[in-house]
Amino acid sequence: MKIYLFLLSLVICSIANAQWTANTSLNLELAAQEVSDLQSVATSDGKTWIAYYHANGGNYDMRAQLLDVNGNKLLGANGLLVSNQTSGSATFVFNVCKDIFDNLIIAYQYEVSGTMKAAVAKVNTDGTLPWGSGVILGDGLAPYPAITKTNEVIVCWNNNSPSTLYTQKISNTGVLMWSTPVSITVGTSNTTRGQIVCHSNGDYTVVFQRKSFGISTTLYARRFTESGVPLWAGPVQLCNQTTSAARYYSIIANGNTTYYGYYAALGSRFFSFLQKINADGTLPWGINGALFSTFSTGADPMPQTTRIAHDNTSAYIWAVATYSNPSQTEYGVFAQKFDTTSGAVQLNPVGKQIYAVSPNFDTQAGELSLVNDGPLFINYDVNYKIYATRLDNSGNFVWPSQRVELSSTATTLANPKGRFAFSGILNGQGVAVWTENRGIQERAYVQNIPTNGVLPVRLLSFSGERKNNAVKLTWRVSQEINCDGYQIEKSEDGNTFVSIGFIKSQALGGNSTSSMDYVFSDDAANKNNLYYRLKINDLDGRFQYSKVIYVNTVGMRNDIISIFPNPTAGDFFTATIYTEKNKSGRIDIFDAQGKSCLSGVRNFFAGINNFTTDISGIASGIYFIRISYADGTSAQSSFIKK
Repeated sequence: MKIYLFLLSLVICSIANAQWTANTSLNLELAAQEVSDLQSVATSDGKTWIAYYHANGGNYDMRAQLLDVNGNKLLGANGLLVSNQTSGSATFVFNVCKDIFDNLIIAYQYEVSGTMKAAVAKVNTDGTLPWGSGVILGDGLAPYPAITKTNEVIVCWNNNSPSTLYTQKISNTGVLMWSTPVSITVGTSNTTRGQIVCHSNGDYTVVFQRKSFGISTTLYARRFTESGVPLWAGPVQLCNQTTSAARYYSIIANGNTTYYGYYAALGSRFFSFLQKINADGTLPWGINGALFSTFSTGADPMPQTTRIAHDNTSAYIWAVATYSNPSQTEYGVFAQKFDTTSGAVQLNPVGKQIYAVSPNFDTQAGELSLVNDGPLFINYDVNYKIYATRLDNSGNFVWPSQRVELSSTATTLANPKGRFAFSGILNGQGVAVWTENRGIQERAYVQNIPTNGVLPVRLLSFSGERKNNAVKLTWRVSQEINCDGYQIEKSEDGNTFVSIGFIKSQALGGNSTSSMDYVFSDDAANKNNLYYRLKINDLDGRFQYSKVIYVNTVGMRNDIISIFPNPTAGDFFTATIYTEKNKSGRIDIFDAQGKSCLSGVRNFFAGINNFTTDISGIASGIYFIRISYADGTSAQSSFIKK
């Protein structure tokens, strides 16, 4: 019971306190669960919704989390279970949006009697599920939702047989509003990959792909009234080049006009375009649309993934594209700016080079956002380190360092980061989300991106050690922006912290880009086990917490602090582990006869580490867990599975 209360209090504490960290080797872990795919969307008040598939013992559960502007998890440590319906043997494409009241809409699919069904779930901001695990649309996959001006959901999806797009409307209460869905075809050809935007007059436009051979497709569009009645004589062909049924492209609406950013193949190379679709179905910029770049020869760099964004008060649309060399072994990033009336490009005719096509492999990821009518986007390099880049309205770098590091952990092509998502800019920040395996399983990590390009304090290290009858705490920072100082807090149980002192920032005016060292001595360290953290205060009243460190005042050692629940009657337990410095270790679980049951490798960071383990595959009994660190030390504990 004591362990239960400790962990429950720890969860409550984590919800109440700011979670963003300036330590880009840690970031905020979304959940102590394996994550297979994710999507995010920003709310009107600066919160961030993240929907994700949790790989759970052969099934893919759909879960959702809501982060506030400080990174607090509002729906529990591991988010809200939206659905654990049978998912099939793999994840399928799913999409999200938010309604007028900032509730999350998740369009996904699950299996019913061996058949995949497209469904739409709604998650209210208070964590309730008014539509349960989802309103079933019908047989099919890859549903894509949008919100009408009256807060209803319009959704399109791929019907299973024949492979044709359908659209349906769902009321605020989760009722299908049309007796039969509206089908979208091009003659007798199959259609796929529909994307919807809703317009200010109540109409909606679907941009979709006409299937050809394999994954080759051609882009089309169709516009409908709010009742699902087609407005044009037939589908409008948007391009005469080859697109791919394996991907979505980038779509936005401005009033009653639709803009679509995409890239397509012609001959042996790719070309990037921005297409404009008028309310009457005409294409003022012609078939294919406006060219991103005049690069055209076999030796020229060529565009691939293209993202677009528009400020509704601006006369321009921005696009950012990943470029590659012809052999697609080197990558870079280019930007372009289009006049919304004429489609004329405003930057270099070949596109403005942001990061050169090179072995550094700079690749744009996630969606594109705007700040003061200038782009802000995330990208990663050959080591899968993740960065944010902001440009002004002329395409020049805003930040002196050009880009800001969001994740400093390095991975390889064999173990890449992926599933990137990027929410819009609100309240002076955006939020990046991605998946990464840091030693035990693929999990999701989150980092905020202030539009001023700085994470207020970059904490390089924080440690403590016993010195005679006191504990000496030391920490180093590489920069301070708008920093007031550091509140030192102590706890005897890792849960309830009290302030024991304050150290003012050494930086003049609270701003510095130089490394600084701080020392604090706790002369009242009269307990054997103590926990410490820093509350880093900004001059404007905001704050963030450092990681929690553990000091064993009898003698520093590695230790498994707790296993919860123990005994466990379920399929999971959580181990809380302390290590005095960053290190890697092998985790082994074995039974009373010494037989190995589970094993894995994990990287541990200095301080307290939590990890959740699936033990559904082992029988009832007494088990031992041992961590063998690479430095030759080890730690061991035991648990009971009922």
